[in-house]
Amino acid sequence: MHAIEPRSANLLIVEDDRISATIIERALGREGYGCTTAPDGETALELFARGHRYDAVILDRCMPGLDGIQVLQHMKRTPGLWDIPVIMATAMDSQEDMWEGVRNGAFYYLLKPLNLDLLARIVAAAVGEAMTRKRLWAEMETVRSAIGLIHHGTFHYQTLSQCEELAALLATSCPEPRRASVGLFELMLNALEHGNLGIGYDEKTALIDDHRWAEEMHRRQRLPENQDKRVTVSLARTREKVRFKIQDQGQGFPWRDYQEMAPDRMFDNHGRGILLARWETFDRVEYQGPGNRVFMEISRPVPLGESA
Repeated sequence: MHAIEPRSANLLIVEDDRISATIIERALGREGYGCTTAPDGETALELFARGHRYDAVILDRCMPGLDGIQVLQHMKRTPGLWDIPVIMATAMDSQEDMWEGVRNGAFYYLLKPLNLDLLARIVAAAVGEAMTRKRLWAEMETVRSAIGLIHHGTFHYQTLSQCEELAALLATSCPEPRRASVGLFELMLNALEHGNLGIGYDEKTALIDDHRWAEEMHRRQRLPENQDKRVTVSLARTREKVRFKIQDQGQGFPWRDYQEMAPDRMFDNHGRGILLARWETFDRVEYQGPGNRVFMEISRPVPLGESA
């Protein structure tokens, strides 16, 4: 994700322990975030119902009344809330418990007692995801009718800004453009940064922590060996399905390792793109060969000849 300005982000902290809530609020306040606290799940849902919007939610797993999983499930089935990144804070560290949160849409995890440095890094990653979605959706508002009559097409991009712009454009060919843009951008970004520019998983982790990820993306794009590299995206749209294919010019990556969320990656500041694409956007995601080619499919598009 791009570098973000924390002062523009508002967070909701849902935590029934007053001391823990105060520690989290003060730690994130020092980072420049605006924080609202809710002592239980019911209060959180009331805030949502009154129209309050947040860029990310830090959600306690175990609370009296509505627990964190129930709040998360409500958010994921509610328009206007499903897209908010959720960080699940919990003392339940079994793989089964963490998988329950991931399956319900909590793609960021923190174990109690909280490590405040890790908290700041994970919140920055979650807010970065929220800011990227906002940019994509703003782009979509300018191109909503541009792709309505395109049934087949091949597109190329080389830079991060082109990746965002093209993802926003292509998402408008899908029945739910906002949902489509999330997974489409993640897979297109993966092809650019890992495929063409050769940024590895551990390297990206360090770059995000140091707030140098976008800078490094731009630097590598300007290298002589990368200046002519392109990622190719093809679109095929029928009355029944929307199909995409993304192909980069890299050597591939061990894509099978990212078909599920490994326990040792639960607390990383990235690494959820393929799962987001599979679970929140596409009916089918299929990598082929060494991983430099991926096919995606969404069923039931809007009628041909209309914009989504």
